[in-house]
This record gives sequence, C-alpha cells and structure tokens, in this order.
Amino acid sequence: MKQLIDPNDIHTAAATWSGFIYQGKVALYHVLHLLNTDVNALNYSLQLDSLEDFAIVDDDINPITLHQVKAMKSNLYSAYKEAFDKLEKRLKEYPCNGAYFHISTQNEKTDAQIKAIHPTINIYNYGGNSFCQLKDINSLCEEQIALYLNNNQLAHHNNVENVSALRNGLESLICSQIIEIHANNHTCNGLTISEGAYYFIIPLENFKEKLVSDPTTILNENYFVILTKKIINNYYLEFCHDIEEEGEVTGAEKTKLANYLTQINGLDDKSLVKFIQSILPHREVKLNSILDFKNYNIDSEEFRDAFLQILHQLVESQGKIGDNLTWIGNDSLTYTATAINSSNARIKSVCRKIYENINEVDIEVPYESDKLITSSIEVESIEKELNHQTQVDKNINNVNNVTKWSNVSLITLENAKKNIK
Repeated sequence: MKQLIDPNDIHTAAATWSGFIYQGKVALYHVLHLLNTDVNALNYSLQLDSLEDFAIVDDDINPITLHQVKAMKSNLYSAYKEAFDKLEKRLKEYPCNGAYFHISTQNEKTDAQIKAIHPTINIYNYGGNSFCQLKDINSLCEEQIALYLNNNQLAHHNNVENVSALRNGLESLICSQIIEIHANNHTCNGLTISEGAYYFIIPLENFKEKLVSDPTTILNENYFVILTKKIINNYYLEFCHDIEEEGEVTGAEKTKLANYLTQINGLDDKSLVKFIQSILPHREVKLNSILDFKNYNIDSEEFRDAFLQILHQLVESQGKIGDNLTWIGNDSLTYTATAINSSNARIKSVCRKIYENINEVDIEVPYESDKLITSSIEVESIEKELNHQTQVDKNINNVNNVTKWSNVSLITLENAKKNIK
C-alpha cells in the first residue's frame, strides 16, 4: 500500500466526542446501500473519523467519497454552515467522486437551496428523505439488510429476529474498530489516534461475510452482552444530546465523557457484566437470555439520569471503569458512582436488596468505598437502615463482605458534589 496522505496532517474526532455512535450507524447504512447497488462495492473499504466522519476508500486509502454526519436537532441552515464550509474544504484537499452531508433533522432550506450555496456538496438521501432521525436509522439499516438477503438467495434468513441479529453483528464491526484504534494507541509503540483512524480501515468484504453467515451463529452466549454494549452507547448518545440542548458543553467535558465511554467499550464480556453489577448493587444483573436482557439489565433512566449524570457533574476520576472508579472527598472518604435511581420512597427496599446481593452475588463495587453516590437517596449507613427494618443476620456466608459494607452510606449527587474536590 502506498501512502498518499500523511495521517498526522488530519484531525480526527476519534479521540474525543463519540459521535461515532450515530455516524457509525449512518456509515453502516451507506455500506449496506453500496452492497445493494454498486457492483464494485467489494473493492472498497470503510474509514472512520479520519478523512471525514467516515469515508469510502480504495486499497491505497485514496478517498472515493467523503461523508460528514451531523446529528443535531436544529433545522437552521446557520447551525450547519461552518460544517458545510469544512466539507467543501475537505473535498478540495482530498478530491474524490463526491462529498455527502448527512443530517438527522429536516433543514429549513431545501436540498436545491443548499446546493446553490454549496455546489460541490450533496445532501445524502435516505430512500426519498434528505434527513434521517436518530429513531429511524436502525429500521433503515434493517431494510437494507432485508433487501440484501432477498437479492442474494438468502430470503430464508429474512425474518425480524435474524435481521436484528445481523444488524447488531454488523454494527459490532464498526464499534470494534473504534475500540481497536484506542487500544492500539495505548500499546507500547502504538499508533497515534490520527494514524490509527487513518490506517484501520474495514473492507466491505467483511460486511458481506457477516451478511451471508448463518444469523443463528450470532445468537451465541455473548450476543446479549454485545447488545447491552450497544444500548449503553445509545443511552450515552441520548444523554449527550440532552446536555447539549440544556446549555453549552465544553470540550473538556466532552472529552471526559468520551474517555469513560471508551473504557466501557473496551471491557470484555465478563468485565462488562461485572461493571453493570457494580453500579447496580441493589439489583440482580443477568445477560444469558432474551428474558435476562429485558428484565435484569440496566435501563435508560439508571444509566443516563443517575450514572452518566454523576460522571458528567464530577471531575474526572483517576480510576478506571471496571476497576476502581472512585473519588476522594474533602472529608478524606472514598466515593463511588452508582446507577441507583430510585425514589426516596424506596430507600428501605434499596438497602435490603444491597444487603441481599452482598450475601448472594459477587458485587464488584470497591469494598473500600465509604459512600455510594446515587441520584436521590441519602442514607447514613446501610446497616442502620437495615436495623430499622430487621436485625442483620451475621451468620450468612459472606459475613466479611457484610462487615465491610455495613457502614457504607448512600449520598445524593448534589451532596457528593459539595465534598468532592
């Protein structure tokens, strides 16, 4: 492969604001569209967060098309003008067959009006619409998957369950690529983020191989763990949109949250389950079946309104997700973030379930924690609250764990913020 472009001359967003969640889905839609319509598609590769938000490139990483993705709720042309200008500049720097702009909200200007202002840019079309809302991208991808199956003698695989499984399998190719870029960056003599984003391309042949595989092989024991990681990414994207709508978000805050998400995406299957259990010490977590996935998984309110809100409002922890994500307060006590999002009316139930999990489940919350940060619950100590209900049984199997946990307190985020440096 001859190097046509110095990757270190290209700014990549891969290191910061994980817009790749939505843009990755948009990229998948475009890949599927190419596989369905372009006879040369298998000669191409997908590049993420380098030449543009994503690009279709040849074997020499020479751009074929450039794609910029904006998942914004504004319909004002002015909100996108800077991005339009940037894409025009990119096209001049890296000439190719076309530059496409993807939007998630219908713009106040028509495609023709935008084209008149930016003649070298094309507004991407999604089967008749010039925009694609966040809520629609999954179903549009699945339509393309179903079309591919029908056109390639695989119609017997075309049912709701298989198509959904295939979509998740295809999305994992993109998610894994972003994780690999970051993982390589942290290895000895690893590539810079810019180099990794430039060189780590995904041949479209890889997507084709996934499409023609038996969908039932995707439904293996770790399928629901992979699916969980995807919904966590979706929760994260929704949270990012919410806080951006509420007010200006600094680059440092974006980077902080993106760093946390990168750590979550880098967890292996076992570590991801332990992580979820650690931030839900008051609930049982299981991911072995579709019923487990539905009934024993983290939900949107817990992850967004409790856990992410805590990470957003506190300074970045020196610890790592999946290891020891804690803060030291001005009172010299250790604070740990949780996803406990129950109302004050359920305090007794939450404490009781934490106590039961200590006895029955190997909870991976650091035992040295003094205070568990919650969205709305304040309890002086789990033991005292339990003794208000019933005497703690000291003859249980994990008595040492209960002893360590007995004086742990629950504290609201607002009060934790007053004590954490």
